[in-house]
Amino acid sequence: MKINKILAFGALAALTTLSATLLFQNSITRADDHGKRGDHGKRGDDDERGDHDQRINNRFVILLEGVYKPVALGHGPEDNLGLTTVDLNDGSFIKVKIFPVSGLPGDKDEDKAIGTFYVRMGGDVCAYDLPGGSFSAKFNFATGAHFTRLPPGPPTGLVSWSLDGTFELDILEATGIYEPFADGHIHMVDILKFRVGDGTLLEDCFCTIHPKLVAP
Repeated sequence: MKINKILAFGALAALTTLSATLLFQNSITRADDHGKRGDHGKRGDDDERGDHDQRINNRFVILLEGVYKPVALGHGPEDNLGLTTVDLNDGSFIKVKIFPVSGLPGDKDEDKAIGTFYVRMGGDVCAYDLPGGSFSAKFNFATGAHFTRLPPGPPTGLVSWSLDGTFELDILEATGIYEPFADGHIHMVDILKFRVGDGTLLEDCFCTIHPKLVAP
């Protein structure tokens, strides 16, 4: 197995270990240090979609930010976002909010969540729920990913840590206005942190979404 795949799957395994902690918390604590971005309501099930019916063909950038929450068995999106390559209702996913950065039609308020990102704990697939459609992707490899660990803290002995690096993903399928992105590519620049004080997993990740390359 190539070293870059080992790094990618190692990072996902770390995400699994610490994300699983969330499932055993009596309550999921929202991060207080995310300001306006931590206070938004739910779109469909999470945030309002808004009017986005124009198909897009150019790359765009979004931000995954906030505290991850578990998606309980049977409590994912009612129609599975129209996707067939992931099962967001199987109890293995966690989710976090998506915010606009550049390139998307519609709302340009960068402090307003426009969608939800789902990632499977311990797996290599994820899904994006955005205004006008959705898409799923598979982690391919990572570059420059490394951990920063802090000493275990009382009373549980759990370790706070951060993971930062870049990750490359292949888009598996896409619906709605994102259909041109099927077989495209995602470039992630990620800082992921586990905070032992309140047992939260914090995401801060820029994703550049590229459509499928078409031969001239």
